[in-house]
Amino acid sequence: MSVDDIMAEVIADIDFYANSNGGITLSGGEPLLDVCFVIELLERCRDEGINRCVETSGFLPSEQFMQVLPLIDTLLFDYKITGLVMHQQYTGVTDELILANLDAAYHFGVPVILRCPIIPGINDTDEHFKGIRRLDEKYPHFKGIELLPYHSMGNSKRTSIGIKPTLSDLKSATPDLSEKWLEQLRQLKCEKVKIG
Repeated sequence: MSVDDIMAEVIADIDFYANSNGGITLSGGEPLLDVCFVIELLERCRDEGINRCVETSGFLPSEQFMQVLPLIDTLLFDYKITGLVMHQQYTGVTDELILANLDAAYHFGVPVILRCPIIPGINDTDEHFKGIRRLDEKYPHFKGIELLPYHSMGNSKRTSIGIKPTLSDLKSATPDLSEKWLEQLRQLKCEKVKIG
């Protein structure tokens, strides 16, 4: 789709945004892989007075990330796992650039909601929960922190298109387990955390 195509869809709902304080959210995959497209779309939405939210892993060159920040009203920033080695093991990249971009967004003044996907047996560790708490301490004006408990709904979709699920042995997090994680973080004095 072109920016014009998307704007035609967005403008059709402009009355809804005005009455609900809503707007657009760019998510993915990773929407910031095409920074030029995103910038044009966000500028057009800004010109129409439409609220703009972007969800990102934060893994893109800092120069490009800084170009987008002035156009964002709310940033949903993924924080997947604590520790350089573990981050490299599970995501294929280190967390240095991601953390630098998080710091840049926070200090630029963009309202940030830290989104933390939690996968049982992978990152539901004391170290990761302490890492989330350290970020909460370092950035006390986060707009929020959301735990996103793992679910296996995507496995059936992958299977239906002939792709083997990569985490097929993992089970979805139960509501009880999700509440346990929430309580762990609250015991660490992470007060603004909630289940997303």
